[in-house]
Amino acid sequence: MKTNIPSWLQQTAILLLWGLVYYLSGLMSLKFDDTNSAIAIVWFPPGVAVAAFLSARWRHYPALILIFVLASVLQDRAWQNLPTFLISVGYSLLEMPANVLIAWIVRRFARPNDDLHVIILWICSTFVISMLDALIVAGGYAFLSGQPIMTTIWNGFVADVTGIFFATTVVMGFVNKRGHQAFLPWTKQLGGLALLLSICALTVFIFGYSDTWLKTEAPALYFALSCLPIVLSLMLALVWGNRGGSIGLLVLGLIVIHFTDMHQGPFFLRNLSLVESLLLALSYLSATALLIVFVRVLRRSTTRFNPDTGRLSGNGVLYRLEPETGKFTWENDLSSLLDSASLTEFDTVEKVLSHVHPSDREKLNQHWFNSMSSQHDTVIFRIKSNNDEWLTLVDSGGITMANADSLIIVGNWQSSHYDLAI
Repeated sequence: MKTNIPSWLQQTAILLLWGLVYYLSGLMSLKFDDTNSAIAIVWFPPGVAVAAFLSARWRHYPALILIFVLASVLQDRAWQNLPTFLISVGYSLLEMPANVLIAWIVRRFARPNDDLHVIILWICSTFVISMLDALIVAGGYAFLSGQPIMTTIWNGFVADVTGIFFATTVVMGFVNKRGHQAFLPWTKQLGGLALLLSICALTVFIFGYSDTWLKTEAPALYFALSCLPIVLSLMLALVWGNRGGSIGLLVLGLIVIHFTDMHQGPFFLRNLSLVESLLLALSYLSATALLIVFVRVLRRSTTRFNPDTGRLSGNGVLYRLEPETGKFTWENDLSSLLDSASLTEFDTVEKVLSHVHPSDREKLNQHWFNSMSSQHDTVIFRIKSNNDEWLTLVDSGGITMANADSLIIVGNWQSSHYDLAI
């Protein structure tokens, strides 16, 4: 039996869930806080925030910012007195613009259905915005508090970049609904479970290794062994998909940071401070996260086209539109895109446009009827599904052709996941 939960209540629950994930990621980060460092070296909340801003609607940004600020205050336990509360709120607000800007750049300049372009945008914007944020926020904090300015800026930059790369990759693996979510056969389930257990066992052995032989007699071998969990994590991402990659990366990250924090593992070298060792460990995890992201892109790109027809596979739906009558004919079942949508609900232009977001109706109408050439441009629009969720679709360049004595437009609708490629 289907329960009709109001959309506002669903959205509120999602926003609060984002706040909970942000809060827990902050608590986990604080477990590895170094009292000798001016700022937290391990800091995952920015990555959670970027994932939230990548996934949420624009109108939810103010609510997300408010929730994240309140979560930061709870993390700092800064409600005892007004000055402490205001300082915590101020620092929390200063963290938000960089996260919002990274997500805005990705969503604003990403090319439709070009996952690689999304990843490059995300990586480059993270580096640039994090550097500016470190110069302004961390540099300003170091100047006012008398901390070493260059060291504080560098630590802040690395903490932001590594936290975003790692946490955003983990979270987006669970959030991304446009990836392949088919039920896995039991062989792949067991194979993935074996890989996950192997990741746990091998990572614990390598990073929890307490003897001195590998460190002194075979240091090159010791470093080489640290690459094996990366290989297994990539294999898990291939076998279990997006969520499997996130699970493997999360498990790997927790074990690596735990043992590095205990002064164990290949990154705790002689003459290196704890901060430097943590930075090495975070760089190791960030590199793993980026490899998993590229595996996701590769995995989707290899199944994007039907090798027989060249049509987009998965959620693609082909249509024919008669401009003179405004009648639609759908080749595929629309429910693959719009849940339990009925063909009769979308058999005319008027009915289709009634489901389209008001801001996108005129754009879609001109896409069909005001094109001067036979090849129509690709257009992105939002449409409401039967569960009152706004979905982003791509109309992949319809073609006008002759059919007997009339003209028809042949086009394709496909789910747009360009803002969730990570």
